[in-house]
Amino acid sequence: MKAICLSIRLIRNNQDSVARMVSVFGKVILSGEHAVVYGKPALVASIDKGVYVRAKRVRSPQHYNKIVEKAREVAGGDEYVSLLIHGDLPVGSGLGSSAVVGAATIMAVRDLLGKPVTDKDELFSLTMECERVAHGNPSGVDPAAVVYGGLIRFIKGEPIKHLHIARPLSFLLVNTGKPIETTREMVELVAANPKAPVVIEQIADVTASIQAGLEKGSDVTTLFDENGKLLELLGVVGKKAKDLSGTLRGMGASVKIVGAGGVGKGSGMMMVLSPDVEKMKNFLDNSKIDYFETTVGGL
Repeated sequence: MKAICLSIRLIRNNQDSVARMVSVFGKVILSGEHAVVYGKPALVASIDKGVYVRAKRVRSPQHYNKIVEKAREVAGGDEYVSLLIHGDLPVGSGLGSSAVVGAATIMAVRDLLGKPVTDKDELFSLTMECERVAHGNPSGVDPAAVVYGGLIRFIKGEPIKHLHIARPLSFLLVNTGKPIETTREMVELVAANPKAPVVIEQIADVTASIQAGLEKGSDVTTLFDENGKLLELLGVVGKKAKDLSGTLRGMGASVKIVGAGGVGKGSGMMMVLSPDVEKMKNFLDNSKIDYFETTVGGL
């Protein structure tokens, strides 16, 4: 399983100045989204899609979006540090893109300044500053996942616990469309839902069962589906994603979104587990729905 890459690759540009390339990989919440905001556990794993950042000095001021600007600021860089950012991680779809971009930018700028980040706790703290710009009062689950890597159990305010699962877990991540709502707006939507306190406790119970099942090597497929239905009950899954979930469940799959969700249009990435993966792939291909396959553990 790929985790954060702390090594730097040096690239020389045409002016023979030195630029730095840094790679940081995204994450998927296996269980516990939204409940984690209320101090409940979340299970989070690294995935093999990420972002690459190259930093270099330039002669004219450079300006970026608020997340990148904050990352450059907390890393000690100024407007004369230029950043080239690219990658294959879907943006705004529940895979930690803002935390990934923040962490990678911080690392690239710090290395350019001759002060490389070697301590993951420091990087987590700096990335959290970027996440506050992006999401207001984030739980910290995304920075924890992209900085510490692997498969972790995260509880807000508590030490990270790395998990070891008995056998690899493979699934599809299906794109239901980028949400038009921010994570902050989705968190506020849940807070206003009178059903939320009960559902949050139920999600926490399912998360505990999933963790136990993963560690023992037992089948947790139906538990993921239960988590997915609870998230729908919270009101964070829109009609488009619900319709797709219903179709896939009718074909024998277990389904859940893997981030804050969205209701106006898309709901971000959706986790799909099935005993017949090829059947799912054929349906998605024929429906022209984007997806990719990933594996947690065993890499």
